[in-house]
Amino acid sequence: MWVLLLGAGFAMIYGAYRKCSWLVDPPEYLWPVYSQAFLKKLFGRRFVIGWTYLCGILFVAAMFVSLWSTLAGGCRSPKT
Repeated sequence: MWVLLLGAGFAMIYGAYRKCSWLVDPPEYLWPVYSQAFLKKLFGRRFVIGWTYLCGILFVAAMFVSLWSTLAGGCRSPKT
């Protein structure tokens, strides 16, 4: 699962950095079905870019937490 979180997080961060139109500037007619278009309609393009960065960073952070809990849970010695 952490590989998916890492991939999605890096894709969001890279997409926001490159300002990929499908991610940070979607067409407004998609607002009922696409969250990025909905946010753009409500708050504007600059907000969508910041939101995408934030979500990407949170996905990468969730990956580290998931990886840490997996590794730390598997490395503990059994209680005696």
